[in-house]
Amino acid sequence: ASKEASMAVIPGGRRSLSRGLAALAFTAVGAVAVVCAARTGAPAIPVSGRAGPTPRSAVLFIGDGMGQAYVTVTRVARGGSGGRLRMDTLPYTALCRTHSSDSPVTDSAAAASAMACGQKTANGVLCEDATAIYAKRDGRKLESIAVWAKKNGMHVGLVTTTTVTHATPAAFYANHRDREAEDEIAKQTIASGFDLILGGGRTFFAEDLRAEARRQGWEIVETADELRAIDDPGRHVLGLFAERHLPYQPEIEAGHKQTEAGKTAEGMPGTAAGGLARGGEGRDATRTAPTLPEMTRWAVDILKKSDRPFFLMVEGGRIDHAGHANWARTLVDETAAFDEAIGYAIDTLDPKTTLVLVTADHETGGLAMNGYPDEKDGIWSLYRDPFGSKGDGPYPVITFSSGPGTTRQKHEPPHGPDDPRPSGIALESAAHTGVDVTLYAWGAGAEQVHGTLENTAIYSLLRGCLEGRPPAR
Repeated sequence: ASKEASMAVIPGGRRSLSRGLAALAFTAVGAVAVVCAARTGAPAIPVSGRAGPTPRSAVLFIGDGMGQAYVTVTRVARGGSGGRLRMDTLPYTALCRTHSSDSPVTDSAAAASAMACGQKTANGVLCEDATAIYAKRDGRKLESIAVWAKKNGMHVGLVTTTTVTHATPAAFYANHRDREAEDEIAKQTIASGFDLILGGGRTFFAEDLRAEARRQGWEIVETADELRAIDDPGRHVLGLFAERHLPYQPEIEAGHKQTEAGKTAEGMPGTAAGGLARGGEGRDATRTAPTLPEMTRWAVDILKKSDRPFFLMVEGGRIDHAGHANWARTLVDETAAFDEAIGYAIDTLDPKTTLVLVTADHETGGLAMNGYPDEKDGIWSLYRDPFGSKGDGPYPVITFSSGPGTTRQKHEPPHGPDDPRPSGIALESAAHTGVDVTLYAWGAGAEQVHGTLENTAIYSLLRGCLEGRPPAR
């Protein structure tokens, strides 16, 4: 085959199974994990080598905003330069291109739609084709891999630390020209009929919508204890653990410790003035919400109890939010929690029957680890250029290319663990960047992950997995 043919990835759309198309290769990129099964009649990805075992179920982990620098900084912050994250142990890798149909820099809606539906769309649009115009005109509706899986008798679950109506989770069940229309998207949450959807966003589910959800068989839970009490895979569970997004991982951990100690949340570490956690969540959520690893453990365990194949998407959504705020230490906490969730999946699921992929939808803020800091000083320190270049240093090791951190002088040390790190371009919220993201793969079919791919290839991988066909040779 020509070099051009060997690099080709045909994005999205569905083809008739009667055509007997060759099965897809497994591939992906960035901060997403996918536990897969076999393959579908979706667009083919060229592969090389022998096909591995055929997986049966699929789990997709998406680290929102988690570019490779996030992985590196988390690894070094938690384990030093020689440390390893669980995702580092996944044996196969690839790169994914992330552009949307209308920009070289994607947003989460377009990126998640590409992964979920296999076609590029415009920024701000959920699962409609490229004829859609954000907030102005609908395009042709696309069917997500999760909707397809449910129609084909599989269990389907979504787990996120954002609102369940936010761009990434919504792309797996909703069709809408405007990602911001979360009240309308909430109606599609209920209509999805999925087996479990866990996250935040109570504010978008008015009492009449909750009543309708219960009529349709949903069981609504609002605390970690209520979630743990459910062990029947036959129930439809909607977890709404916060008014909007879940608090950050350190806030939930601090809240749980306060609860265990029998104390109130007054003065709890990690809360801002007025007793609200950063991001606007009330103190009740810090005490009662489950963490991402807890939700993932519950979801994996409950889905495993069934004898049917399943598709599960797990999003570390607040990694991105910390990046937008230039909160480097918080994004490390969020990425580490995401990594812990991945670790549970690969420790629990059978690599002979499942494939795990880990990727991101995009990178946020242009995170960088700079200079030549001494190993003993760590990455939260300041450094002086050992080569004597001009400047008034010392300089921070961790910086962003954009965001609110520009307000601090470049040589000024951080005032606290949550103080924004310096950034180059002054923005109220850091911008996304257009860099490729990494895909890590583990388990059956993981050897098919290699090279550089479009993010639309993830849909093809999942369809191929879940349809049970072997990868093409």
